[in-house]
Amino acid sequence: PEGTYLVWLDCRSLGLSDQELEQLLVHKAKLWLSSGSVFGAGGQGFQRFNIACPREILKEGLNRLKEAFVSFQHTQKRS
Repeated sequence: PEGTYLVWLDCRSLGLSDQELEQLLVHKAKLWLSSGSVFGAGGQGFQRFNIACPREILKEGLNRLKEAFVSFQHTQKRS
């Protein structure tokens, strides 16, 4: 079997540039993920999330990510 501890998040539906996406993740979610764009044009709009950590830390990170995306979507609906 094949496996990995890295998850690729497809964030293209948010319509953000890689820089805008990074700002959302760092400033709203307080997470530092790896931008997919470092792997070339095909990685644009993706973020790489390392899940090789204790379960409680992973849960906290996923909750921060969810809250940041929900907040962003609410902001977009008001615009």
